[in-house]
Amino acid sequence: MALSEQDMLIRVPESEYEPLLNREKAVADVKTHLHRWTDLVHDITSYGSNLIPRCFTSSERKLKDVILIGVLLRQVVAMLDGIDILLSNGATYAAHLQMRALFEAAVYIDWILQGDSEKKIDYFYVHNLRRKRSWAARTQPGLSVSEPFQRMMNEAGVPLTDAARKSSAELIEEIDRVLAQPRLAEINQHFEQWRKKKGREVPWYLPLGPLSFAAVARAVKREAYYTLFYAIASEVMHSSSYDRHIKLGTKLTIEPIRWMDQFQPIFHFGLSMAMFAFMAILKAYRPGDLSFHRKYVEKWKRDFLDFPKIVYKSEVTEI
Repeated sequence: MALSEQDMLIRVPESEYEPLLNREKAVADVKTHLHRWTDLVHDITSYGSNLIPRCFTSSERKLKDVILIGVLLRQVVAMLDGIDILLSNGATYAAHLQMRALFEAAVYIDWILQGDSEKKIDYFYVHNLRRKRSWAARTQPGLSVSEPFQRMMNEAGVPLTDAARKSSAELIEEIDRVLAQPRLAEINQHFEQWRKKKGREVPWYLPLGPLSFAAVARAVKREAYYTLFYAIASEVMHSSSYDRHIKLGTKLTIEPIRWMDQFQPIFHFGLSMAMFAFMAILKAYRPGDLSFHRKYVEKWKRDFLDFPKIVYKSEVTEI
């Protein structure tokens, strides 16, 4: 009697190949040797989560405050939370991605608060609206961007529905209404000029002067951090470096998926950028609030500065 597809399913879950992925050992090593520092990341993340409502309550609740606190500060806290989870589980390699995203948000906060804050926020906002409108336009029949997008979706087996087209049409109408406001219409036109010049949409900060994110980092005196850490994290993001994964010799050596040798730089860089962002937001919204300073001196400073010199001998897999 022939077996059905259901009967042929392998119901036993996969076990990891421990020389490459030993979850229990990674977690145990962190708990045994590094729990003081993961506890510190956890505590500062919790502080940041409380900072969001505290600062927004102290703000004028305008668009600038919504973006700085509700978007960028929240991004910093969310990425620090991701670092907390990953470091606690020994996944230091993957934590580079959260570290990179946290750095971007922290730099944007500094740059926006450096001057012309309302103008920069308007450009950030219009850029987001244009991006949302561009996506929605792909679903609308008769537009140049629509046909290739719909063909691609059909080939992927997820054709567009009438409900999706209708929802996107309503979104376009609402975005156009918002962008018709005089101050936003001028910015929208500025972006359109840059799009025609470059043949593509440009980053939100480019029409304001900086030609790259590196230039934004330089403007807020974070160029060294950009060079030392952001570039390394970008290699992880874009899978553009092989030496984080393998060693080439007489045999191929594959590094463990969870390893600890990058724990310290990720810990210090991630926390430093988060704390810079917290202090910038506090200075802007709660200048008399000394809670961060007291917390740092009384609870965080010793563990932040007193990181142990550790040697983590990882097990490697030779092929």
